[in-house]
Amino acid sequence: MATKEKWVELFEQVIGRKPSADEFLEGKRFDFDPRKIISIAAPAGQSNDGPAEEKQSSVTHEQNLGQEEPAVEFLKEESVEAYPKEEKQEISESDQYQEQRENWLQAFETNIGRKPTKEEFLEARNQGFLNLPIRSELLESELPQKAIKKAEKRMSKKKVMLIAFPLILLSVLVAAFLYLSSVTGVKVVTDDFAKAVTKKDYDGIANLLSSNSDKWTRADARALVEHLESQEINIETELDNIAKSKGKSAYIDDNQNKLLGVTEKSKKFGIFQEYQIVAYPVEVKVNTNLENASIKAGDKKSILLNKNAETNIGKYHFIKQEFTLKGKTEVGEIESKIQLDLATAKNNEIKLDLKSEKKRLKVTMPAEASNATDLKIVVNGKEIGSSLETDIQVVPHQELEVYAKFIVAGNTFVTNKESIVVKGDTLDVALSLPKEVTDKIKEKDEEAKKVEANKAKITNFLSEYRTAVFRSVSNRSNYYAQYYDTSSPAYKEMVEWTTGGGVKKAKIDYYDPGALDIREVREENGSYIVTTYEDYTVHYIDSTPNSVNRKNKTYYLKPTGNSFAIYNIEVSES
Repeated sequence: MATKEKWVELFEQVIGRKPSADEFLEGKRFDFDPRKIISIAAPAGQSNDGPAEEKQSSVTHEQNLGQEEPAVEFLKEESVEAYPKEEKQEISESDQYQEQRENWLQAFETNIGRKPTKEEFLEARNQGFLNLPIRSELLESELPQKAIKKAEKRMSKKKVMLIAFPLILLSVLVAAFLYLSSVTGVKVVTDDFAKAVTKKDYDGIANLLSSNSDKWTRADARALVEHLESQEINIETELDNIAKSKGKSAYIDDNQNKLLGVTEKSKKFGIFQEYQIVAYPVEVKVNTNLENASIKAGDKKSILLNKNAETNIGKYHFIKQEFTLKGKTEVGEIESKIQLDLATAKNNEIKLDLKSEKKRLKVTMPAEASNATDLKIVVNGKEIGSSLETDIQVVPHQELEVYAKFIVAGNTFVTNKESIVVKGDTLDVALSLPKEVTDKIKEKDEEAKKVEANKAKITNFLSEYRTAVFRSVSNRSNYYAQYYDTSSPAYKEMVEWTTGGGVKKAKIDYYDPGALDIREVREENGSYIVTTYEDYTVHYIDSTPNSVNRKNKTYYLKPTGNSFAIYNIEVSES
């Protein structure tokens, strides 16, 4: 047999490492027989029987995988110090002790599914390998990381799945928790609202404000944003303050109106609290002296109002909106639009005092209508007269639609419709004109000015013409040729009358001029048709009494240079 030093050397050459304390004792039991090295070096708890090649390949396979078992690592470290002690003390181990050790190792592998660690082996050895291990004695979370990794490599796929499934489930739950936390909470809804306001996304704002019991439209959302902006506040900052307070605060204006905040909605999966942005409503109360009065907002149902008493008509969105008021006054039925005046709201309440009373309406016409005639003032579809100042029966906050109809140069025009809300003692409204009306009036004005200029020119022309005719009658001569189209029949008739014996035969001495009234001048096909009324006194050369001739005449004139030429005259008795 080999010496123990030689046996240890051979063991290291064959196995690739030094023997453990147990392997050393086992080798000693076999008188350090080199042939027993491979069987002794088999994994603890395995049978030493069987072909040497199998055992050798098992050890080699474990070494190639880097799976040095914890107990073996410990025994490797212990072997250096164990040899001298065991040599000096001649340690011997009884067959009973060896059997208990083998049984403990086998029970550990069977129950735990792996080989023991250094600490586990030492603890068992100190107890004489009397307490057989069961699974509940060990918690894998308390084992060294290296041991756990080695145990995991030995686990079956089923065991791996059993361990991995809870970990995967835990990861999913954590991810779900983080996701749900990111889509719920006060900060989420305030940020969403702030983004929608910045982008002017009124559909998005309406969606954020709407609930099962309160629906918001795009127009409502826009009106709310406009009102908030009219407060000259930074909406994003106010929303941020609400988020910092965890939804406990709200935006309140100078009149103590609560306008914007958040409210609890529901809980996702009963855990994650959801919130909704909320625009607080305004409560409206109405007092009126109208008979059979009613009021309604938009397409909602009409609400009957108590006469000379306050009626609470409910809560409405805190936005500019229109109410329709119907009732009866001493001057008849009234139906008018009432604007909700948000400036009068205090503590989210508005009181409308809708009592009928007379107010003075003052209308200012546009400058372009300074020459207007036949003026008519229209209020809410009814003509109230032609005066620019008049008293009308109205109620506070009533909306009036005012416009005027008038005539310029024979054409009827209508102003723009202007809306005012009844406030104060007087109602001032300045009317304006559409551009096309302004252009048309200017065109008609130019035409009228041209007509007036022509009328004046024609009046002067006919006045001079009549003077020339009267002079020709007195002198039996022709002083009027320059006023005629000398090729016309009218000229020839006048010549025959004045110089051809007509005047002489009629025994006319002279004409004494009377009225010359230019009644109409119109332009037609490049000529002017002038209608006049004329009268004059005829004096005779004999004892015939003087007579007054009254004539309606129509002159047909054609322009000639800077003057005119008469080419026809129609005469009728007046």
